[in-house]
Amino acid sequence: MKKIDLENYRRRALWEAFRDRDVPFFSVTAMVDITQFKTIVNQTDHGFFVSLSFLISKAVNSVPELRHRIIKGELFEFDRVDPGFTVSLPDRTFAFCDSRYFEDFDEYQKYATDRINEARKNPDCSTGEKHHMFFISNLPWISFTSITHPYDKKYASIPVISIGRYSRQNEKLIIPIGIQVHHGLVDGIHVAGFFERLSCMCETPTEHLR
Repeated sequence: MKKIDLENYRRRALWEAFRDRDVPFFSVTAMVDITQFKTIVNQTDHGFFVSLSFLISKAVNSVPELRHRIIKGELFEFDRVDPGFTVSLPDRTFAFCDSRYFEDFDEYQKYATDRINEARKNPDCSTGEKHHMFFISNLPWISFTSITHPYDKKYASIPVISIGRYSRQNEKLIIPIGIQVHHGLVDGIHVAGFFERLSCMCETPTEHLR
């Protein structure tokens, strides 16, 4: 983690314009083609959610602005940010699960699966500071076209990504992916970069899920 020098920060004017807004975030939902991704997942034992969360984590970490955080009023950039998940429970509630990003998929898959299983056994296992993280919310029951999340001033700079229910559109499978970000740190061009990276990986999943 390194502190961002505001004197040389090219987005300083935009940071100052949005940092004190009552609602400083914006959210975007886009449909992502997962036809090839789903084919590969079906042919393997990887698991749909863990595999998709890996590609999302990889896409998030590829965009520096999505690794920027506001901590006690100052700006920092993390070398790596880790995913946290919502995990459905048998009583129709959910738990929070802190995981970790690894560049190697097998390592990521094992760690994430272990953490998800632990969260189901011990729903209160998510603790500690969250600035080094981003959040993935899973809504497999809804094919949404837009989504927003509760605002927490302390963690306002943490991106929140939502996965919806996939559906068939002509010959393709598409899935809604929503992302909520702090506009003081992230612009539309950065969100577009995230979706571009994620879409490319979903089109060539064998290059990444190995």
